[in-house]
Amino acid sequence: MDDWAKQRLAELHAAAPAKRKRVRSYVQIPLELAGQAAAATGGKRMLVWMLILYRSWQQQTPTVVVTSTMLHKYGISREVKRRALEQLEAAGLLTVEWRAKKNPIVTLTTVYV
Repeated sequence: MDDWAKQRLAELHAAAPAKRKRVRSYVQIPLELAGQAAAATGGKRMLVWMLILYRSWQQQTPTVVVTSTMLHKYGISREVKRRALEQLEAAGLLTVEWRAKKNPIVTLTTVYV
């Protein structure tokens, strides 16, 4: 191959549009607004899942401690927290380490960090 062909091939590769990777879709919503929507629709257990995901992202770890004070700010009771964690665990989205008289430790099965 002569020099001109090599140069032209390099130019074509440089000018070619880069292929875009397929990216997951995300939604960005203030937690306060999500809390209001959960209260209005009765979706407090879904809000528990969102708060766990947020805390996991915030701490950059798939394992977080789910405290009642963390959820109380959004109007989520201990009973709702327990039911939500049981359902999320049954769905295979997370694993829960239940501890007597202590907050449960949750580990996400699929890491979104």
